[in-house]
Amino acid sequence: MGEEVCLGLRLVPPFWCSFRDPASSNVHRTFPVPPPATLFGLVGAALGLRQHDYARRNEMRFTAAIQSPGEQVESYSKWMKIAEGAKDKKQTAAWQAMRNRGLLAPDGCQWLSTTLIRQKIIQPVFIVGILCSETVAVELADAFARPFFPLCLGESDDPVDVEVLGIEVPIPADGPATGLVDGVWAGGVLVNMPTRFRLERRKSWQVERWLVTVPDVAGGGGVHAPGMFSCHGQTWHFEPKPAPV
Repeated sequence: MGEEVCLGLRLVPPFWCSFRDPASSNVHRTFPVPPPATLFGLVGAALGLRQHDYARRNEMRFTAAIQSPGEQVESYSKWMKIAEGAKDKKQTAAWQAMRNRGLLAPDGCQWLSTTLIRQKIIQPVFIVGILCSETVAVELADAFARPFFPLCLGESDDPVDVEVLGIEVPIPADGPATGLVDGVWAGGVLVNMPTRFRLERRKSWQVERWLVTVPDVAGGGGVHAPGMFSCHGQTWHFEPKPAPV
């Protein structure tokens, strides 16, 4: 692993957090741990990076573990949006019936409602590892001690308390794993997490993903996989190196 070290963080949302799949629409399921893409957003807030500034993304590789799972709940809300033009006579008649019942806006627009389901995790605790050079690790530790922007985890209105655990050199370990494990293994939950966003063309982003197993530590699930490392009291894999452009 050369001269790389691991900066350890403990993330404690005082209320709740949610990490939705960017491909989801009306049902926002949450990942059990913050994905690398979310963690880099947290780093960007601490450093004062602008939105969509990924210039420093390849300087660090992330991993995570669940120290306390919290409680998962679902919230329900209703979105209202203006519909496009009627597609056929049946839809035109339906909208006319809505107009007759006074269900349209004063300007005569057709409004459609959509139920949105969000999964949230109440008061979990996560341990995060950031694999990087020692210089970057020291810079990040200072940034989290005095963040440039308010720190949020997941949604922009979900604050998080960040405790810096220090800098350690990862040591090769056999397991059992307590954090993210690369690939498919028994004894855990399989998730396909977003790691990076690449701008393919104007306003078109490509999502890179990392298929991992989240060990069921509370349920006694033991995942043993080659190539794991131990640091900050956890045994895990770090996300893969970025794919060549």
